[in-house]
Amino acid sequence: MIAPAGVPTLKDYGRMLFAGWALILAAAVLSTGAAWLATYFVEPSYTASSRVFVTAPGPTSPKASAEGNRSSLVRVESYVELATGEQVLRRVIVSEGLTVEPAVLKKDITVLPSPGSALIGISVVNADAEQARDIANSVAVQLIKLVGEIDLGANGVVSEVTLIDAATTPSSATTPVLTSNLVLGAGMGLLLGSVLVLALGIARDSIDHRDQIEDIVKQGAGEIR
Repeated sequence: MIAPAGVPTLKDYGRMLFAGWALILAAAVLSTGAAWLATYFVEPSYTASSRVFVTAPGPTSPKASAEGNRSSLVRVESYVELATGEQVLRRVIVSEGLTVEPAVLKKDITVLPSPGSALIGISVVNADAEQARDIANSVAVQLIKLVGEIDLGANGVVSEVTLIDAATTPSSATTPVLTSNLVLGAGMGLLLGSVLVLALGIARDSIDHRDQIEDIVKQGAGEIR
């Protein structure tokens, strides 16, 4: 398929990009620098996670164990809601001496059950690594206490929540990630620089290579025939 007269070919685009390599490189460097500045001025955030396990105390017979497992799985969803409920959050605020409202604290907490198991993961995001750790552990502890107070049956506690993985102090920030930001910035710079070079080359509409002259001659000869 022959391109219409006046339309740049792939070779022409390649030559434009090659000729404008300095502009493309400059755009990539500037974009990478902007990404570094943006990362530098963004306040880092840290994520700490704890995990609890739900069990149903009772006889150790196979039937009783199976019923206990089913009971634990049923209660997991309820406990996930409790973990970010006002009762637990207010207790966490008092325990950790925080000065935020429960609704604000809730935005920094993610509580998710592990599919098909009685495990509940608690993740907390905070600008302070140690505070993220302390809040994640406090949510787990306060959830354990609340469940022990409200989930009672005729024979005592219906189910128990146990802390199995305490949160530790995060060693690095979750966001921003410098490396990924720099790569993204460099990629955006290359793309924008290439688009600019091509736009300038097409707008200039000049003959820069012998192949273009040959194409014009061939197309002119075809029209005469």
